Amino acid sequence: MPTTRTAEKEMRAAERRKARNKGVRSATKTLVTLAENAISAGDVDEAKAAVKTAVSSLDKESEKAKVHPNNAARRKSRLVKKLNKAAAPAKAEKKG
Repeated sequence: MPTTRTAEKEMRAAERRKARNKGVRSATKTLVTLAENAISAGDVDEAKAAVKTAVSSLDKESEKAKVHPNNAARRKSRLVKKLNKAAAPAKAEKKG
């Protein structure tokens, strides 16, 4: 437990920040999940839009230091990699 008045105040402020950030992180996780589901469903156009929204949300979260920038970059990379893998067969079908 905090021993000084300043530490008590900082603890209260940290709780407020935690509550505010939790909703943003949760929303971003939901967007990433929706993008992954769209990719696995096979609809490339819908998946591209969902990935774009998820990447944008990860960027905003990273800018505001709600997640570490490397964490956001890794998650974006994995998401786009999945999208590219799913889009490759669709491109091959259009060519052939």
